[in-house]
Amino acid sequence: MFSVRLDRMCDNCVQLERQMSELNQLNMDLEYAIRALSSLSGMDDLIARLRTQKSCMEAEHIHLGQMAQGLDKIILDYTSCENRICDNGEQSVIRYVRRDIGTNDFGRISGILGTITFV
Repeated sequence: MFSVRLDRMCDNCVQLERQMSELNQLNMDLEYAIRALSSLSGMDDLIARLRTQKSCMEAEHIHLGQMAQGLDKIILDYTSCENRICDNGEQSVIRYVRRDIGTNDFGRISGILGTITFV
């Protein structure tokens, strides 16, 4: 049977947002270190590697944000669908009885209409 634990999904969403915050703080610390090293001579190679790491961290931050946003959207959509299913299930059952239908032959309708006189 299919089941979803919304509390765990919400916890994971909060954890993703926490990781985003920590990664953002590390990214700001790395930017501070790059600025501090820029004033020193002979640190060009190290600064280049740190800038590469910083760009990777920024990309990771974006991916974490997209995952958190996607998970949040999944939670909202799942909850909405589950509520609609419950609402439909709680409504009274309407049964439609099949009716027999016949066919009509309108081949002689012009003759019938011709005999009608309008006053």
